Amino acid sequence: MRGFSDEERDRIREQLIETGRELLLTYGPKKTTVEDITDPVGIAKPTFYQFFDAKTDLYIVILERELQEYMETARSELEGVNDPQEALERLFWCYAEFGEGNRFIQQTVIQGNYQDIIGSGKSEQLDNLVRTEMAEFIPLIEDIQGRSDGPVSEMDPLTVLGIMGSSIGLLVLHKDEYEQYEGQFEGIEEGYYYHMQDTLITTLARGLTVEG
Repeated sequence: MRGFSDEERDRIREQLIETGRELLLTYGPKKTTVEDITDPVGIAKPTFYQFFDAKTDLYIVILERELQEYMETARSELEGVNDPQEALERLFWCYAEFGEGNRFIQQTVIQGNYQDIIGSGKSEQLDNLVRTEMAEFIPLIEDIQGRSDGPVSEMDPLTVLGIMGSSIGLLVLHKDEYEQYEGQFEGIEEGYYYHMQDTLITTLARGLTVEG
């Protein structure tokens, strides 16, 4: 990369990643252009391609960092928690809160359309990334399974992750729909979405970990 020292290259690359992350979380992948990312960094659009072959390569780096941050949060939340029901509840809450506060993750991981957003040319690379990151959940699930006499103890860890995504993830996706009905019907008051979320997470965790 002629024209940049090693230190400058590292600094600019990190600035591109951080700027790209902020824009992606604010506007989403489809509404973010290369110019949007390079302008705040102070480099021209063609210079971007000295650091990344395409915008999708930047997205992959950001997705990897987001998933790693999520895993670190999950591990921290589960550290020292011995009760399997509480541990599963904490894992579910981490997933819900991460999805609610991260538009990029909503669109890529929870909605599952990361291939459409980032491009089919990177589909294999993305599939491998998501599989690798999700595999890091397996020891967490297995630890919970080893301390439970409930149904979760006999499940494949990937089944547990599937239950989490298809229930809690689905609720996150429809958050706006729940909130728009608050106060319009009897029994649907303010906080209805969070009431449903709390009920779902508590019921799932208890049902999966408590012996019938």
